[in-house]
Order: sequence, then structure tokens, then C-alpha cells
Amino acid sequence: MKSKKSKITSIVLTTILAITMLAGCGSNNNKNGGAVPSEAPVTGEQTPSGEEVTLKILFPGDPPKDLDAVSAAIAEKMKADGLNIKLNYTFVPWDAYWNKQSLVVAGGEDFDLTWSQVAYLPSSVVKNILLPLDEYLDSDGQQLKENTPDYVWKGVQFDGKTYAIPRVVPTAQNNDTYQIRGDLRKKYNLPEIKTLEDFEKYLEAVKANEPTMTPLGAVTTGLGREYMPSYYANGDLFNSFFYIDATQQPLTFENLFESEAFSNLVNKAHEWYKKGYTPKDPIAKGEEFGKGKTAAIASNLFRPTESIDGLVASVPGAEIEFVQFQADQPKYIFNSVDNLLAVFTTSKHPKEAVQFVNWFHSNEENYNLMSLGVEGINYKLDGNSASYDGIAVDKQYLPISWAWTDMRFAKFSKNITPAQLDIIKNWDNDAVKTDLIGFSVDSEPVKSDLAKVNAIVKEYQLPLYSGLVEYSSIKEKMLKRLKDAGIDNVLAEYQRQLDAYLAEQK
Repeated sequence: MKSKKSKITSIVLTTILAITMLAGCGSNNNKNGGAVPSEAPVTGEQTPSGEEVTLKILFPGDPPKDLDAVSAAIAEKMKADGLNIKLNYTFVPWDAYWNKQSLVVAGGEDFDLTWSQVAYLPSSVVKNILLPLDEYLDSDGQQLKENTPDYVWKGVQFDGKTYAIPRVVPTAQNNDTYQIRGDLRKKYNLPEIKTLEDFEKYLEAVKANEPTMTPLGAVTTGLGREYMPSYYANGDLFNSFFYIDATQQPLTFENLFESEAFSNLVNKAHEWYKKGYTPKDPIAKGEEFGKGKTAAIASNLFRPTESIDGLVASVPGAEIEFVQFQADQPKYIFNSVDNLLAVFTTSKHPKEAVQFVNWFHSNEENYNLMSLGVEGINYKLDGNSASYDGIAVDKQYLPISWAWTDMRFAKFSKNITPAQLDIIKNWDNDAVKTDLIGFSVDSEPVKSDLAKVNAIVKEYQLPLYSGLVEYSSIKEKMLKRLKDAGIDNVLAEYQRQLDAYLAEQK
């Protein structure tokens, strides 16, 4: 793992959301799978003190509304705080974003700051797209260093160098969950859902009493916590072909589809399909929870905070409740970072880029300005919540603030209850930090086999997780196809790398 060759392409590449989804990794002076740039990266240029600097920022998606006015307000506030920095954004369509990052460096374009994601971080390091930030964090990132735990930094470090600034959010198994309609649960006089049995009573009540609703969305991955509560499955069960059981030593890569836990999960999904809880045509049917047409969906910890306002607009009085099975059992942190801010190796202003990120993480006023815009013009404060009531549509500044979430300052919808916020904010309390934090794999040695395996997984994943097919009817054929494609070779290579990584950490 100490090789000076380019040795990483994270397997999480096959599972990236959009992350939203929220999964992540952690920090100190680790080797993180041994990713080392193939050449020494550019160190960044320096700007004479006091000169006005314009940071060029590359982000995915579309520009938020009122961007120029908000950027001017941010620059004005920074100047008052002693930073002579202005912002110039470029937005790139999602499907072209990662390639654009490569083109920036290949063409020597002087972009400074960019969004990244932990799944893409290893390859970005190898390709010299991103600049090590340690010297700038030491000199200008005091707030970032003080408020980011060491184990979180571990997820963005390679060969002892720090290549990105992670957001700090709860990550302990935060994908294996459901969100349900709390108002419907109360309507049927059902208890708070804590067990699989409770959940099935809720689904049956919806089926019996709401003929125009689908009880459950197509994908049943929220069952992961019920049947495999200690499994690391690539952060996203739906896309994974392996698991590692955190309770078993030594930590070992195993074929997910050969496990009893997987059989139990997809058999339950098939049972639900036959009972009419899930869509009859899961492939054609889109997600309709936010429209009030589905009563429960597989989720992650933060999804309710993102969907509640849309749901309430469609169904006044609707409530969202969060469900995770076996909540009294240990939760495990396998990764501790997900969304990241990083600096290009071609940046002319790396120092100012870190100063800027440190600035808006320094206090609530700066964070609100960066994440919400100008109070009274772009949003309103409603207690500790942000509101857009009475705000003109063309002034509703909605940036990709999920890229830099700071739980100390983040504002959530007033439709999220205090109890739900407590769950979110305390989610990682007492979570078990595993030895997998900071580990990533290099898929290059098995990329041909991996491509074949992933193609087969993609073919089966939705029919199985939606319950459309009975596992016993396809299991033998599926497992044989995976073996013929080279799944054992992939798992063996990953195991070799994990063993080497763990040995280095001792």
C-alpha cells in the first residue's frame, strides 16, 4: 500500500449517489490505501497580501437564483472581516462535471475551488487534480481544524497529506432507513414504528385504507438494518456485491449474494410484493412519496429534511417520521466523509480558497450568508429554521449547501420536529468507529472483472430489491454468472489490499 504508483480508484465509484447521499470517511496521518500522485502536484501560486483576489469556483448543476447579488454580499462581508476576496462561479452539467475537472488540470485552467465526493477522491489524487492542503489548513484553516474530528480528516488523507475539506455530518449506517407518513400512522392509531412487525402493520393499514396510495416505494434496502445490522456493504446496499461484517475478525470481503442475510432480505421484499405493498411495475413507476402517493420509502438520515416541505405543499398536514430497525443495537461508522470542497492543483489562490471556506465555517452569520443568502431578501429566519414564506421565487437562493453542511449552524425546515432534529444531531453518539475508516480500494488490477460483475449486478438489483422475482428462482444462475465474470478475483484483490492497509495501521 506504500507504492508510489497510482493505486486507487475507489469502489464507491460504482455506488455514488448523489449522495446525497450521505456516507463518508475519516483522519490523521494514514495511508488510505496508498494513493500517491504519479507526479509531484503543483503547489499553487501565492498572492501578495492585501491584493483583491477573485476565486474561480467550479460546481455541478445550475446556478442558484440571485447568485450575483448574494456573491456581492458575501464579498462585502468578507472585506469587512479582513478578506479581500470576490467569487466567480462556473456551473457544469452533472453528466459532464467529473470530466470537466480533469480538463481543468489538463488545460492548465486557473480554477481554485471545487466540489468533490469521497467516491471520486482517490482517482482525483492519482490524477493530480487536487492540491494537498495541509500548509494552508495550518496557516488559514483554524476553524476547520478545530471543528473537524481527527477521524473525519482521515477519510481525505493519502500518504499523510490532506486533499479536501470534508463536511461533518452523521454517517453511522445512515442509509439503511425508511421514512413514513407520520400523520397516517396516527390516523390508524398505530404505535411508533420500532420493529419490522410494526412496519408491516403500517403497510397493511395503508393498503386497507388508502386505495389510491402505494404503501411502499420500490426499493426495500431499508431492510438492511433488520437482516444485516453489522454489514458494511459499500455504503449503499443497492449497488453492492460484497459485504464486510464488522463483528467478525479478521475483517473479510464476502460475496453478498451468497449470504443468508441477503436471501432473507430479498425474500421479504418478494413477500411484500405479493401482498401488494410495493409497486406492481417497479421499473416503470417513479418515486412518489413527495407527491403524497406513496406511504413509505427507503431513505437515509437526511432525506426527510429535504423532502418534508415538498410533501407538505402537496399534502397539507402531512408529517414525516424516520424509521430504523434495531435502533437499540450498535451503529457502525465505516466511512466518515462524503461531500468535500477541494482546491485544484492549477489554482492561483489556494491560500485564499482555504481562507474562504474557513471564513464561512467560522460563525453562524457567515454560514447563513453562504448557505441561505441575505436574510429578508433570500430567506427568512423562523426561530431556528429557514423559511421562504413571502420570498419572491426569483430571490430564493438555493445553492448546493449540502456540499459544505455544518451541523452547528445548519437550518432545517420548521416542519421537522425538535425530536427528529435531536435524532439527526445525536445520530453518531456512541457509534462504533471501525477499522475500515480511511480505507479505500484500488480497482485498477481487477477493472475488467469488476466491469463484468457490475453489469450483472445492475441487471438483477432492481428486480430483487423490489421483490419482483423470487430469489430461489434465479440464485443459482446469478451466482454462476458472477463467478464466471470474476467476482472471486475481485474479492481476493480487495482482501489483499485490506489486509495490507490494516497491517500498516498497527
